[in-house]
Amino acid sequence: MAEKMTRRTFMKSAAAAAAAISLSGVLVGCGGSGQLADDEVQIGPFTVKVFGLDVDLGTESGTDKGAITGKVRLRYDAGGGSWQGGQYGDMFQASVGAAKLKQVSPAGTFFVSDTMLGKPFATEEKDLRLNFPDAEIKEAYRNGQPAVLKIVINGISETLFLVKKNGGYAATKTLPSLTTV
Repeated sequence: MAEKMTRRTFMKSAAAAAAAISLSGVLVGCGGSGQLADDEVQIGPFTVKVFGLDVDLGTESGTDKGAITGKVRLRYDAGGGSWQGGQYGDMFQASVGAAKLKQVSPAGTFFVSDTMLGKPFATEEKDLRLNFPDAEIKEAYRNGQPAVLKIVINGISETLFLVKKNGGYAATKTLPSLTTV
């Protein structure tokens, strides 16, 4: 049995369709490919991933007391058509307990773009090196004390924990219990 399409039924159907379409975008953002990995944080239009962590032991004598080493991937996506530049400076601020580590790399400037032509320039991958202030802090980290890594971009910060995990080191958003270290 056919129903007559009135202006009123058309408007109801159009409103329902619009609501369904807008809700589907929200639901996609909540799960699946829209979620960040455990070693990634979102800071405004930037996604920062910290991976490939290890410990450089430094030298027995001298000023090199070792460091946390790894890689960082800075990905920029502001919806297309824009760019952002800045300094790495103190973007990665780490500490083990009360002791601050010194960011040695990445250093210098960054430039990322998410324009159509700039899509290949939307991501930068750099070496990460966070120097230990002394051998005791290095040993504390190697023995399972986590490092707290505060990542700051444009005055906004997020935190990752650099932890000993499964015989290696990893970045994670949640601090695991000491029994899993």
